Formats: sequence, structure tokens, C-alpha cells
Amino acid sequence: MRPEPSLRSPDAWPLTTDATAVVVTHNSERQIGDALVALRRSGVPVRLVDNASTDGTVDLVRRHFPEVTMLASQTNTGFARAVNRAATGIDTGVLLLVNPDCVVGPGTVAALVEVIRARPSVGVAGPRIVDASGRVAISAHRFESLVTVLASRFGGALAPIRLRRLLSGQRQRTTYDACVRGAEPVAVDWLSGACLAVRTDLFTAIGGLDEGYFLYYEDEELCLQAARHGAEVRYVPSVSAVHTGGASSSDPAWIWPHLYRSMLRYFSRHRRGELPAVRIAVLLRALIGMGLAALRLPVQPRAGAARMRAWSRVGRIAVASPKTKGGA
Repeated sequence: MRPEPSLRSPDAWPLTTDATAVVVTHNSERQIGDALVALRRSGVPVRLVDNASTDGTVDLVRRHFPEVTMLASQTNTGFARAVNRAATGIDTGVLLLVNPDCVVGPGTVAALVEVIRARPSVGVAGPRIVDASGRVAISAHRFESLVTVLASRFGGALAPIRLRRLLSGQRQRTTYDACVRGAEPVAVDWLSGACLAVRTDLFTAIGGLDEGYFLYYEDEELCLQAARHGAEVRYVPSVSAVHTGGASSSDPAWIWPHLYRSMLRYFSRHRRGELPAVRIAVLLRALIGMGLAALRLPVQPRAGAARMRAWSRVGRIAVASPKTKGGA
């Protein structure tokens, strides 16, 4: 088990920022301590919703972070619904969404709040995201289309990175360069929800996160709705957050179906003309994945079986009618 984070008294970190952090956990015991220590040092109150963890997440938070407002759910209601529950009644000017496996850097929260407060046109802001080894993650994107799906989902060994960048188009390449080499804030289509600051009144006007997404795509949907309300989304590379990943589950049979179901829902709502082609692309990707999983079975039985289950479920999702309202 990972050692518990080194803690100091909450009194040593006064609340100094006009923001409230919302964190959603699900079996996040190994990561949540570091995330909450960083938020404590940033001077922000935290509201945490636990989605039916079966590990020691709830006990750790209650023992070591008594200042955190915790709402423990007996069932996993999904990320969007949990965020909306925590956001009810927040009276700070900014709402900060932070994943339990994301550690905000010193000054990051204050900088994001300042960007939003200084420019009334800005409704959403996010920092540069790096992984545990310090490598920059591509966390700013253009809104998805059939082209971006083909470029991103047929990645890795299936298509060289140069080909994927060529297919992604000039606008996405410009956004990519902003992530890797940019230094000044820049307007983008949407940002990763690993660490995202949102003007509270805008979040309320939008109606919160779309609860039709159980997991994934809530961040892109939020930024799309922000744009439709006339608000700007800004990427702020001068500050950062470390996103380690894997806070809830590493099981592809659980993760990948949620990802692709949410993708199809997004296209059914916003790019319906491209939906049939996207569904074919997802089905093709599932068939390729199943073939590769079959090759892995003899040498890595457990991993191969997990991938086979995952891609089989994705394939079934691809041929089913995606829901446009209600649950995932």
C-alpha cells in the first residue's frame, strides 16, 4: 500500500482563493491524499463525493482531511452526477474540477482564478497537464469530428504519430503545439477535465455537467456548452498540474465501454451526420482490438482476456442505438 501523504494541520493553510474544488472519488485511496494536500496548500475549500468506494478512500479522507466536505454515495452514480451534487450551493466565483489522481502545482489554482476574474469573456480555464515523469500531456483539443476520431482511435502501432498529426488538421496541430511549446494563455475548443476551472455562474447557467455521460466526454460537452453561452475556453500553460491517471480503475473491460458509449452519445447529440461513419469506425476498431487480443491470449492470458472482453463490449455498443438522454 502506498504510504499516506505527509500532512500538516489544516490551520496552516488558510482559505485564500475565490474557488471551491470539487473532487469525485471511486476506489482512489492510493492517489487522493496527494491531491487533497495540494488543494489544501492552494487555499481552497474542497467538496468531495465518493462514488461507492470499496477501498479505504472514505476512511482516509475522514481521518486526515476533516476540513473536506464529504458526501458518500452508496452507489456509483457516475462522474457528472456526482459533480453536480457537490456543486449545489457553491458560493465562490469559480468552481474547480480536480481528478483524485491530479496534483495541482503551487500557484496553479490562484492563476486559473485570476485568468477567469481578469477577463469577463473567459468562462473556463485549465493548466498545462503533465504526467508523473514530467512529460506534457495533450490536454487542449479542438471539438471532435470524424477526422479526429480516425486520427486518435487508430493510434499507437496502428498508425504512426506523423500520420495521425497529418490527419488531425492544422487547427489541432496548432493546439498541440500550444500544449507542448506554448507559454501564453490561448483560446482553445475544449480542455481536459483532470483540472478545470469554471466560472460558477456559467456552470449554473449551463445546468452543470450533462448527466447523460456516466464517464468521459463531460469536459468536452461542458466546453461546448460554454462556447454556446458566449464564453471563452483558455489554456494556461504557465501553470501546471500532475495527472498520474488510474485513480478509479485500470480494467479495460470497464473503462473502454464507457469511453466509446460516451463518444457515440456526443456524436448523436452534436454531429449526427457523422454518427454512422463514427459507429463503423468504432466497430472496426473493436474488431481489430479483438484480433490483437486473441494474439495476446497465449502469452498474456489475463491481459488478453480482459482486452477481449473490453473490445467485445465496445463492438456491441457500436451496433446499438446510442442514448441521447438520460443515463449512460
